Amino acid sequence: MNHEELRRIAASVATRRGWDFASMRTARDPVPWDYPTVVRAHLRPTSRVLDIGTGGGEKILSLAPSFGTGVGIDASAEMIATACENLPAALAGKVSFTVMPAESLQFPAASFDVVLNRHAPLDLAEAVRVLRPGGVCITQQVGARNTRNICSVFGCDPGGAYPDEDQSLRNTIAVLGRVFREAGCAVTAWGEYDVRYWFLDVASLLFWLQAIPLPHDFTIERHWRQVDRIIAACGTQQGIETNEHRELLIARKP
Repeated sequence: MNHEELRRIAASVATRRGWDFASMRTARDPVPWDYPTVVRAHLRPTSRVLDIGTGGGEKILSLAPSFGTGVGIDASAEMIATACENLPAALAGKVSFTVMPAESLQFPAASFDVVLNRHAPLDLAEAVRVLRPGGVCITQQVGARNTRNICSVFGCDPGGAYPDEDQSLRNTIAVLGRVFREAGCAVTAWGEYDVRYWFLDVASLLFWLQAIPLPHDFTIERHWRQVDRIIAACGTQQGIETNEHRELLIARKP
């Protein structure tokens, strides 16, 4: 596709609001777990839940019928503003949102029954500190091989960082599992999948590239040639093919 075609499509796609990717048209091969389903299995009507890296609150709000009370935190004030806008009046006394970094949780020890973390930085010491004895932490992370054919064209990692940029906040399940065990927690479940994934149209690909963004400095003006290369090389009858790599870890505090 030429520059003008890609510019026109990029200008037509919606701007990401919070961490909501529902407007994308995508497909993937079957996967061994569904994050909300996994989480619901660990929730009780009395559970106190902390969602670290809540974004626009999309996940914790969808899970609200399954727990007692919940707090969503994010280091981004913009994300928390969106989460507050997304909060229905009916849940105002049940779920709250606040700006807070993962490495400095402003909660007393043993405040929560369940700590959630999805595709966001996680400070293990803080997560364990705020868990009550017997509480669980559930984290799902984007794997290092995610969208590898697309990342290779841009020369970045799945988070959008270039090799010479600081990636100290990047979590890997192997590291998280080791640190949880060192903290005395029991890793009760670990999982990984790497499956085929398709963007069903160019607009969905461009929404995703701009929303992540991937790479961090993505603009259609700067990167249209790489986008054209991806469409040409990865286009199939089903869509623009890549892969989805996810890792899951569940740990229980003694």
